[in-house]
Amino acid sequence: MEYFNALLGGLGLFLVGIWLMTDGLKLAAGDALKSILQNWTKSPVNGLVTGFSITALVQSSSAITVATIGFANAGLINLQQAVWVIFGSNVGTTMTGWIVALIGFKINLEAYALPLIGIGMIIRMTGGESRRLAVGQAILGFGLFFLGISVLKETFMGLGASVQLPSMMEGDLQALMIYLFIGLVLTTLMQSSSAAIVVTLTAAEGGLIPLSAAAATVIGANLGTTSTALIAVLGATPTAKRVAVCHILFNVITAVIAIIMMSPILWLVAWVQSSLNIVPSISTTLAIFHTVFNILGVILMLPLAKRLVKFLQLQFISREELAGKPKYLDKNVITIPAVAIDALFKELININEFAISATTSILSQEDANCSNLDKDTGIIVNLTTEVGSFIAGLSKQDLSDDIAHSLPEMILIAQQYVLLMDLAKDVVALQNKIHVSEEEQTVIEAMTNLRKLTVYTLENTIYSEADKKDEALNKAFDELEDMYEGFKLIVFKVGAKGKLGMVTVDAIVHQASLIKRMGKLSIKSIRGMNKIAELMEITVEKNDDGIEEEADA
Repeated sequence: MEYFNALLGGLGLFLVGIWLMTDGLKLAAGDALKSILQNWTKSPVNGLVTGFSITALVQSSSAITVATIGFANAGLINLQQAVWVIFGSNVGTTMTGWIVALIGFKINLEAYALPLIGIGMIIRMTGGESRRLAVGQAILGFGLFFLGISVLKETFMGLGASVQLPSMMEGDLQALMIYLFIGLVLTTLMQSSSAAIVVTLTAAEGGLIPLSAAAATVIGANLGTTSTALIAVLGATPTAKRVAVCHILFNVITAVIAIIMMSPILWLVAWVQSSLNIVPSISTTLAIFHTVFNILGVILMLPLAKRLVKFLQLQFISREELAGKPKYLDKNVITIPAVAIDALFKELININEFAISATTSILSQEDANCSNLDKDTGIIVNLTTEVGSFIAGLSKQDLSDDIAHSLPEMILIAQQYVLLMDLAKDVVALQNKIHVSEEEQTVIEAMTNLRKLTVYTLENTIYSEADKKDEALNKAFDELEDMYEGFKLIVFKVGAKGKLGMVTVDAIVHQASLIKRMGKLSIKSIRGMNKIAELMEITVEKNDDGIEEEADA
């Protein structure tokens, strides 16, 4: 019972130390972590070094993994950057074993731990709201970290003398898998591979478990860090899920390598220790072993990283990502301008139909929110970007005058649909500032009519259904302007009677102006598409099944 209590106490001190140290260092870094992950991960090597360095400093691969997933989730770093940070972080987490092996078993930890706890607490208490508070917390964490190691070391030395676990035969795979599972469970329960590795190293140093069993437990602890990644991606974006899968794949691959090659790696470790005149100890051997098999994992991933990224990009594809991919643009046809311009026009029709569908849906709901609209806007932006890139490539070819003149117009039309989405977002945002009582039915009815007319206009500017006659478009344009002017008069009259505050009047008129602009912008865009179709002699027909087909006039 005495050893059990000491074990719990030592583990508790160590976990509290890790927690305080990690949080303190993250707080002390401030926004630097975000800046580092964004700016220092442009190349694979930089990403690897950054992941290693930050993890070695913060002493928590889980924290860096979660941060990396979070930044990928927010779009601050791309998948390739995140992948290399994850690889580096896995190597960086091996530094905990080195601290324990080189310091934990070489010096009187309590002689350093207690002063660190006192100094750290003083700095924290006098730090106020400054960064000194975080620095003090980190120092306090280091003190508790070392104190926990000291308690664990003494506990396992006592257990090693009084408890003898069953011996393990060389090459006993079943026993190795049991110890690997123990390491995995320890990390999962404590949510810290550092804690699991420290427990393993101190148990091995205390003579409780043999070297091969400890090595298998270290492998399991390394594999257990994947549980944090799995928890972090619940409800996350596809990019974040891909980062988590990368983390899991890397750890599984390194675990398999380490189990299969355990004997050769341990022999290599012994040779390194002998060559460098390092005094052999089980804790140092395990620290080197942990580092070596993670580095081997990175080396194996070097030629596979690009393929892995491509594979992951095809997984967890969301509706937005699928819709945001061009349907008709194929770089193989850029060298054939006549075919390329047809593909571009089809993509413009795709953008037209998607944008009109999204905006009419918003205008038809008085209590619409921006969540889906933000996603739809991202889709239009992606499609527009792809159109711009395709046009840039096409412009390098020998083009006829008609095609050359139509390309700038196509870019303009694509950008107009991005603006249409932005106007819709502004309409929704203004809704919170508008408070009209049910008594002011004239204002409510006038706004409803304006919305209905705009929706009708938008629906009639879907390219495949639009009346291509300029007279009809001009009539719709004039009707929108007339209804808007009439709407303003109604609102101003109600405002003049004091029934609407000036802030509300301003918000209502501004929103109405945006709605009118949406209708007019859709008319302008369809006119541009008609102009291009006429210039390039493109028509859109429907076959017997009602499916649109493009044909030369």
